[in-house]
Amino acid sequence: MRYHAGVFTSVLCPVDFSEHSERALRCAIDLAALSRAQLTIVTAVDPFMDAATAAAGHAETLMQQTQNELQQLLARVEDAERRLAHTPSVAVVTGKPADAILDQIAACGADVVVMGTQGLSGTKRLFFGSTTEQVLRRSPVPVLAVPPARGTEN
Repeated sequence: MRYHAGVFTSVLCPVDFSEHSERALRCAIDLAALSRAQLTIVTAVDPFMDAATAAAGHAETLMQQTQNELQQLLARVEDAERRLAHTPSVAVVTGKPADAILDQIAACGADVVVMGTQGLSGTKRLFFGSTTEQVLRRSPVPVLAVPPARGTEN
């Protein structure tokens, strides 16, 4: 870990575009602002969707649309970029979410992960499953698990 005396240098925030991950992003921004840390926002694209769009000749379109969605998510968080010491990084990766998050920890040198405890529901949950639990068990760095806002539990 690269943090010293409780000061983090690199914060990773996985998002799945749910309201719970947006809440976690707000916490990640707060932590990165307080620590003057680099913030990296990551999302994982389903490998089957990636393969299907690539086969249709639209692989770049899917990745660009996902990057745009991440930028829009960041823009919804009031004053986020103004509060941060560094321009946030955005990563769109292909793979199972937990594996992608764990790979991204090493890729961006994160020394803390901030993520929601409750993501998508219904059929989308089949893909995302218990991602937070998997990351908590396997992460080499601390994980701050942000619960849903009161009154929003499923």
